[in-house]
Amino acid sequence: MTNLTYTHLTFDCIADTPVHLGGYWAGNRLRGALANVLRRTTCPEQHNPNPPHEHSATCPACWLLNHKLDPGHARRAYSLAPPLPPQETVQPGQHFRFTITLYGEGWQFLPYFVLAVGEMAHTGVGQWRDGARGTFTVAAITARNPFTDHTELLMEPGSDYIKVPEHPIAWSDIFHSQSTVRNSQLTIHFLTPTRFIHDHHLAKMPDFGIFFRRLLHRIDTLGTQLAGTPRRAETDIERLHVLADKVRLIDADMHWIELRPRSGRDGQFKPMSGFIGKATYSAENWQELWPYVIFGQGIQVGKSTSKGNGVYQVVGFDPMYWLDQTVANRAGFGTK
Repeated sequence: MTNLTYTHLTFDCIADTPVHLGGYWAGNRLRGALANVLRRTTCPEQHNPNPPHEHSATCPACWLLNHKLDPGHARRAYSLAPPLPPQETVQPGQHFRFTITLYGEGWQFLPYFVLAVGEMAHTGVGQWRDGARGTFTVAAITARNPFTDHTELLMEPGSDYIKVPEHPIAWSDIFHSQSTVRNSQLTIHFLTPTRFIHDHHLAKMPDFGIFFRRLLHRIDTLGTQLAGTPRRAETDIERLHVLADKVRLIDADMHWIELRPRSGRDGQFKPMSGFIGKATYSAENWQELWPYVIFGQGIQVGKSTSKGNGVYQVVGFDPMYWLDQTVANRAGFGTK
């Protein structure tokens, strides 16, 4: 288990001008626009590539974008889930939505994200077309707990009043839902590019042992850094790894998505490529592993989660975590 809690802030938006999200590029474009607004509006050291530690510890933009409580193992206090299914271009009057997830103590910066998204709506997001980026209106902001299917309306259409969510998602919520593995098989739908580095090599297939190692490490690191969770004993970690390595991949319908955006900070290309699709696994006993897999749906997994990567959901549970399966099937989402 973990003390980690998180809150999903879902922004329901209406395009005012064409918004060119670019399909699987949407997460990177949304995060880039969001980061630019946060730096410009809140960070006096925005042009300094190496701001002093004292500044980074107190500046909301630096704390959120470059959070380093544990050098070498930093985890940002938020992640981003782009529109699902992916959308290339949203025409004026059409709706789209994306979700920002705040972890642990990161919830205190909720007002900064709400204000930044509001500013981003006016300044624009997406690929440049005709000398401008796409603008939009934030119609509503909600906080939904997919395990209980409870939704809090944080900002009503036409209102500027923001309500603070009352109940973040916690580990205990997974046991109040109907999310249990009822047989030996479990299918995971990787909704956005998922990128794993294992033993210094890029993993191009969803091996469960690698997936679970990255997921457990992410849950534990976020919990330690942002929620005061004690470090997990090495013996416990090794035991869970052994169980994960016994899980077999029995079917996979995967597709590789190539993404290499250029960083706006240093001009370097940053690989974000990863696999999408469905993978079915078999295990004799899921009892100890499934809570982490179910809980992890809300925190994403792998590299570049702050740019929309690593969104996944477990297939067959009601309600679905991110995307109703009928919508996915109708869109041909996640298939070759």
